[in-house]
Amino acid sequence: MADENWTEQNPEDAEIDARVDAILRANGISEPAQNGRSFLVSVVLPVILAGILLIAGLWFMAGPLGLYN
Repeated sequence: MADENWTEQNPEDAEIDARVDAILRANGISEPAQNGRSFLVSVVLPVILAGILLIAGLWFMAGPLGLYN
């Protein structure tokens, strides 16, 4: 099992992929549009914004809870 090359595509899979592509083209189904958004915009930025909102919320709630005087 260690001698198998997992990066090489199986010829049967390539044939099935080609048939599916032909069926999709024949029915007018296009490939999904590629998303141009980067990892930074789609993952990192929302995490940073959520962190800022959480810190601000905790900061504003610390006063009524008496956590700092």
